[in-house]
Amino acid sequence: MAFKKLKPLLKDILEHQNITEATVFQKKVIPKIKSGANVYGVAPDNSGKTTALILTTLQKIKDYEEHDNPRVVIFVKDKAAALALEEKFEIYIKHMNLTSFSVYEEQQEQAQKDIIYEGVDIVIGTAKRINKLYLMNGINLNDMMTIIVDDANELPRIDFAKDIVRISDSFPKCQFIVFSTDYDEKLKSLKNSFMHNALLIQE
Repeated sequence: MAFKKLKPLLKDILEHQNITEATVFQKKVIPKIKSGANVYGVAPDNSGKTTALILTTLQKIKDYEEHDNPRVVIFVKDKAAALALEEKFEIYIKHMNLTSFSVYEEQQEQAQKDIIYEGVDIVIGTAKRINKLYLMNGINLNDMMTIIVDDANELPRIDFAKDIVRISDSFPKCQFIVFSTDYDEKLKSLKNSFMHNALLIQE
């Protein structure tokens, strides 16, 4: 059922990957994200969190050339995670008129700023680098639709407090999504100050 109302192209891409049945977690979380609700999605590894993240992002975003500003920002833990997620997005967006770009500390800030200025739909990166580009006016967030935090349990709490929450507070009309492998004390306390009205979806 979770895949039934996806765009036909997304369903075709899933079929080419021999993915025909949603996982238990995907069946729970995809409809909630599609509804526009803010969501904390908590499930173990190999439960389909990344695919759910990609599908719901691409289901919501429209692909058209006139859009230059990012519409989705995804916070990840480090360079390796940013590159891995960008590679997984590429499986889907190579068939669509959309672009993604990963940013992290090991790259030159101005080069990243220039690429985003040319037009990127989905920005994936570390909290520190996304925040640095934001403060440099290197990311125009006027068209922002969705802010996502992936593997939130692996991000230092200081990243939430100083970088993620700072950006999120500037865009209260965005949809906010946080994925984590467990709902520990750090995440529970963050929920009281960040996305306190979010739905908690657990496998």
